[in-house]
Amino acid sequence: MKLLVLALLILYDSMLIFQLEHVKALDTMVPYAWESGDFRAMRLGRDAAERPFLDYEELAMAMLTENFDLTGKKLSGEPLFFPVRRQKEFERLSDAYRMVFADLSCFPVPESAGGDVMDVVYENGWMEERSFDGPRTHEGCDLMAGAPEAGLYPVVSMTDGVVEQAGWLKKGGWRIGIRAPAGAYLYYAHLDSYGKTLDGREWRPGDTVHAGELLGYMGDSGYGEPGTTGQFPVHLHLGIYIRTEHHDELSVNPYWILRYLEKYRTRASY
Repeated sequence: MKLLVLALLILYDSMLIFQLEHVKALDTMVPYAWESGDFRAMRLGRDAAERPFLDYEELAMAMLTENFDLTGKKLSGEPLFFPVRRQKEFERLSDAYRMVFADLSCFPVPESAGGDVMDVVYENGWMEERSFDGPRTHEGCDLMAGAPEAGLYPVVSMTDGVVEQAGWLKKGGWRIGIRAPAGAYLYYAHLDSYGKTLDGREWRPGDTVHAGELLGYMGDSGYGEPGTTGQFPVHLHLGIYIRTEHHDELSVNPYWILRYLEKYRTRASY
């Protein structure tokens, strides 16, 4: 009986500690935390990235508790025992994570089914400096082609959605932008060419897209007038954006999002 009471007391103490940590995290949450640089960095960490799915409230609370950096940390899996305080702000933060992750179901570049084509590689290049067309920072993640051949690697939609933009951009070259149902905007740039819709034409604004559907092929287009190629190595630039109270397009770091999607990678013949 004493052992049972002791076990219950230990459990109660651990729950109380989690509760106090949650209360402190809520009390110190900055205004519009979902627009902060820390939120946008999306430092998900391996444990969260390897989860089959994410609980957005658990993720939001873990990020608040760990100063928005879960690298080297594990999600506790504990229920959220905390008083209802700053509820609307916390819900807005968890909704922002939902907007980013809810519709994701495919890695954007399938593996080669034959296994004889070198795979893509990518690193965390978030906010690195860029100089073309004036100083700026890199608001995306570049998936570099293992084989430097434009038009070889297929690019598929990471989500269901609707095409909002397609065509040429000076920086992005041939690109396509898709609005996912939960609100995220996914931007695929530097394409070599576009895939075809079911009726045999190239994608255009208003078209419905399904996750895993071919959007086009990785290339090296951009950094100039329409048709410019060869200004940089073959790669896919992936950008992910959300709408907030103060931003129509607020970029978030795709690196850990790609790590999260690796377990949902498909295969294709190329």
